[in-house]
Amino acid sequence: MQAGRTAIGLDCGPFGAHNNWVTRLQKANSAATDHAYPGGARGSAAIEGSAMIIQEQGDQLVLIRQTDHAMLSGHFARALGNKLFSKPEPFESFCLAAAEHDNGWNEWELLPQLDPKTFTPYNFMSIPTEEHIALYQRGIERVVRADRYAGLLVSMHCAGLYDKTRATMPGFSAKYVRSNESHLVSDFLQRLRLQQLRLKVDLRADPLTKDFSTDQILQANLQRLEALDRLSLYFCLAPLDGSTIDGVPINANGQEADWDLQPEGKNVLSLKPYPFAKDPLAISILARRVPKRPYTDENEFHKVLAQAPYFAINFTLSANGALIVSRTAVA
Repeated sequence: MQAGRTAIGLDCGPFGAHNNWVTRLQKANSAATDHAYPGGARGSAAIEGSAMIIQEQGDQLVLIRQTDHAMLSGHFARALGNKLFSKPEPFESFCLAAAEHDNGWNEWELLPQLDPKTFTPYNFMSIPTEEHIALYQRGIERVVRADRYAGLLVSMHCAGLYDKTRATMPGFSAKYVRSNESHLVSDFLQRLRLQQLRLKVDLRADPLTKDFSTDQILQANLQRLEALDRLSLYFCLAPLDGSTIDGVPINANGQEADWDLQPEGKNVLSLKPYPFAKDPLAISILARRVPKRPYTDENEFHKVLAQAPYFAINFTLSANGALIVSRTAVA
């Protein structure tokens, strides 16, 4: 695993050997990096990478990489399933989609850029639309090559990022698109729809995946992926208040529940109804701090970022967070 990728509280365990997706994605990511840096000529600051999720804390910015947020989603995916919530199927493909749904950010995070208007780091929804499309396109293609079912879910998830109605929904973000960029988005969404149709045809013709490729099951798995994405972002964006994640599938038969997240104490949160096999669930996210100020240019920002040490932001998630807090106080 790439140094400093994400430290998660529980071992995610080995993914299914039948997909061999780890090796495939490593090769794809390596090839993409070699293409971005021919001859291996990279500065140390670029190797260190950047963060696209930004918390403002006083005179500091706390930076969390988009790929680390996605790995936390994958951590949640592997823990998902108990007496109430059924495991999504095909499980390994779903876990891959959750962990790699932001795979295309790898190259972006190797070469962090500044917003030319503010000379501060871009956040993950404010980068130029053309670049946003390009990074998601390459990420989808890499996941498709590793696992078609996972790739289909990631493609469907990406299409939702450009749904303007998401901007009015709590916990969702929609990519802001200028009027002169709308044609780029329309063309991209059309390509995604054609890709999704081809993948559905292939998956429904495959005996191993046809039972999981009905529109109903695909929609349920997409909703699960969206819920885990929102849950991960909730933690990455410094949770202070309670929140609701609605419409989470309990199973593939149309039953749903609304997750209620409530802070119970310092970095302890309750989640009801509780969907994970292990209770409590430990969470740890890697982050870095840099001064909150305009930077002269990207070279200066790269140097500051390269010198910023990683630190862990830790949380505990439980069905009864208040009980965790009381036990901690007694101890």
